[in-house]
Amino acid sequence: MRCLERKDLRAFLDKLASTASLVAPVREDGVVVFRPVPSGEQVELDYVNPVRSAKEFFFPQTEVMFRFLPSPMASITPVEPDRQIVLFGIRPCDLAALSLLDEVFLGGDYRDAYWGRRRELTTLVGLACERPDESSCFCTAFGITPGTAEGADVMLYPAGDWLGVEVLTPKGQALVDGALPGAGEAGEAGERVKQEYLNRAVPLGERVRPGELSKELDDRFDDPYWEEASRRCLGCGICTYLCPTCHCFLVTDVAKRDDGVRLRCWDSCQFKDFLLMAGGHNPRPTRKERTRQRFLHKLNYFVHRYGRYLCTGCGRCVQHCPVGLDMATVIADLRGVTQHA
Repeated sequence: MRCLERKDLRAFLDKLASTASLVAPVREDGVVVFRPVPSGEQVELDYVNPVRSAKEFFFPQTEVMFRFLPSPMASITPVEPDRQIVLFGIRPCDLAALSLLDEVFLGGDYRDAYWGRRRELTTLVGLACERPDESSCFCTAFGITPGTAEGADVMLYPAGDWLGVEVLTPKGQALVDGALPGAGEAGEAGERVKQEYLNRAVPLGERVRPGELSKELDDRFDDPYWEEASRRCLGCGICTYLCPTCHCFLVTDVAKRDDGVRLRCWDSCQFKDFLLMAGGHNPRPTRKERTRQRFLHKLNYFVHRYGRYLCTGCGRCVQHCPVGLDMATVIADLRGVTQHA
């Protein structure tokens, strides 16, 4: 593990911005979001988590898949990303979310070329979480900690006036060799700091651990709880749009007389027309079915298919759901535990 003096962090970011498109947390209108930045000067370093996750840089909210010309002879021109990106400041919960989405977009028989290409072009610089929010963060419920580096190419561990720099992949090695050629070794102090992050407790996560909940939910499809929970839901979809692991989308064509594009756009299982069919049938006609789908997908269906919960405890739903129907609350309700004990 190498050592980066905190006073040299801006220069490190400037170096990254000079060699690739740097995406990092910035503060806009009082909230922190990921944005492309020209230098390290604009980068925000005091934050729990950006309001939106890094997912949108691999799976954009609206994405052009290809362009087509209908006449005189049909032709299709794929649109592929081609810029190198360094994505700086990703917290462990969002890193884990990208790994989960790799299972969806790159696992199995079908490989999503758009997701895969962006993943190939992007180097991920993770940042251990110095101050998890005690009222919203619950990463440890899913085996993640403030120092988990799963999915990162480089992981940074803040420690007072310096940061430990751990290289985890060949891509990360190339980045560090280019931007920190003279960095010293952190030695035992670096390993000590890393272990402190890995062992750091997150109170809400300790209280709402799902345990074997996925197995229990095998027999709870018709549980009265879904009707009770659905009465609170507004169907606004903010939970799915801010969630780092939600990945529902629709595909639509937009055509003019002489050209057109096929678009992939985010969608939400919480919208009433999400499954509406051409003949008028809707398999999830009421809010009860839609509420049940969201939570059973993350806590049961995904586990059966991939062996992991589709949640990383980032806390965005806890912070932003207007009626408090968030994942931590629902897990606590289903397990019969008191969330804020």
